[in-house]
Amino acid sequence: MLYKVSLKISFAALDKSIQYMLFASLLFAAMNIIVKFIPNIPVAQIVFMRSLVMFIMVVGMLKKRRLNPWGNRKGLLLMRGFFGSLGIAFFFYTLQNMPLASAVTVHYLTPIFTALIAFIFAGERLKPVQWFFFLICFVGVVLIKGYDPRVEWGSILIGVLGTIAAASAYNIISYLKGTEHHLVIMFYFPSVTIPLVLIYIFITGDWVWGSAMEWLALSAIGMLTYFAQYFLTRSYQDGRVNKVSIISYFGIFYALGFGWLFFGEWYNLQALGGLALVVLGVVMNLLVKDSK
Repeated sequence: MLYKVSLKISFAALDKSIQYMLFASLLFAAMNIIVKFIPNIPVAQIVFMRSLVMFIMVVGMLKKRRLNPWGNRKGLLLMRGFFGSLGIAFFFYTLQNMPLASAVTVHYLTPIFTALIAFIFAGERLKPVQWFFFLICFVGVVLIKGYDPRVEWGSILIGVLGTIAAASAYNIISYLKGTEHHLVIMFYFPSVTIPLVLIYIFITGDWVWGSAMEWLALSAIGMLTYFAQYFLTRSYQDGRVNKVSIISYFGIFYALGFGWLFFGEWYNLQALGGLALVVLGVVMNLLVKDSK
């Protein structure tokens, strides 16, 4: 009993942004598990149902709070929705085609690409040691691929493209924190995703009328996404991007444990070393960037 009280007090003492990110990481981990449990459902269909459920829930919250859903900086909000759509679609593809922890680790290269995008397009300076950390991450990805026959270069490339899109979306969220309500930012995500995915499904016919359990799983993905996006958006709005990004790496430990527990996924020492190098490179880059 005393242990539970102590744990509750310790958690309450954490910064709000850290609490939000811990909740978001756990909810995203649960969503990832469900995605892997329905490999027969096309990625586009998963993205559509996820976005539809999220859209309904966000609209309900906007009406309850009587908020204008269109926001102030519509161009940036639309870009956030577009990049978020690409990021989640590519990530779901890797979840269905790679081991859980490998897919999540590649996805968590986001801060590396955030720094590179800022360097290329905004002229943000990088410390020389950051390039060394980038190299560590690259070596880690090579180890994951080289020592895990379940991972293909095509899947890694799609995962990296999704990570670049996610990095762009997260930067826009941070940029909008002074002008937009978090529910407005969340509203634009499914609002952009739904028409894009419907066009894709109409052209390709990529749709399956699955079982009742699969439809239930799709609905659960949407609900988990809503709450995960809520806590994620609040975390990036209330805290510093570098700090909360580091906390998000708890998701890799979730993925390792859940991948072994639910899917019997195992890793040899070399592949585990690759995962560790990616985490080390990203976290050290964030710490160096955050230091004065």
